[in-house]
Amino acid sequence: MKRIRLLLLLFFLSSVTANTALCQKLFLHVSKLSDTKVKVEWRNPYGDSIVQLNVQKSWDSVRNFRTVFVPLSPELPQNGYVEESYGFPGMFYRIFYVLSDGTFFFSQAKRATTGSDLTDELSEAHKADTNFVVTVHDEDSVIAELTYAGYKRFKDSIVNYTKDTLYSLTDADVLIHYYNINIHWVPSTHIFTNTDGYVEIFLADAPDKNYRLRIFDEGHKPVFNIQHIGEAQLLLDKTNFVHSGWFYFELFESDKLRERNKFYVPKDF
Repeated sequence: MKRIRLLLLLFFLSSVTANTALCQKLFLHVSKLSDTKVKVEWRNPYGDSIVQLNVQKSWDSVRNFRTVFVPLSPELPQNGYVEESYGFPGMFYRIFYVLSDGTFFFSQAKRATTGSDLTDELSEAHKADTNFVVTVHDEDSVIAELTYAGYKRFKDSIVNYTKDTLYSLTDADVLIHYYNINIHWVPSTHIFTNTDGYVEIFLADAPDKNYRLRIFDEGHKPVFNIQHIGEAQLLLDKTNFVHSGWFYFELFESDKLRERNKFYVPKDF
């Protein structure tokens, strides 16, 4: 009996591993067409093997998804759907699809973006490779050189808290277009608001360096200081921020100013 249970467990784990690899092959892109319309596009790598495909959306990236569109021909290699967002393009979208052998998958949930992002099509090996660098630049200069994980955090800040646009020239070269060329803000790659509304500190070399952080409100009055940052990744407790809005920071390495920037704490934090 124990042997049978072990075999079943191994079969289940191998199926989950295979299914996880498969579910990442369907490419999904969600783009903002206007203040009231969102375009959901996908590419099907399975051909006629897909027998059912549903476009689903939710206010949350994990729960409460509901189907909003079912294409008549799920087997098409490429297709799309335009969704009326009713003035709010910040919904999350995903694809639920079923293969002819009965297995089913969900794509990664995505919010609407503007521009194009070829980094979504990177292989898992490239995404995990810390030597692979995505360069973000404007017309004049390089803004940041980031690993894929760092670029995803940077992209989330741009999408959620600015009206700027990211355009992939290649999978490793991204151009930023500022919404207002005279007034623009580039989110920090070290201190930023993540997709859950928490302020995150990301300093890969923090254990080996002497970093300290000063945070101010919009009136540039001190809110609090962190005298030593010893961990590579930290989340700041939401109770540190008594209201929503912009907060400014100064990041020091020893006594040298490393960065001066700001981040936004949303109202629903």
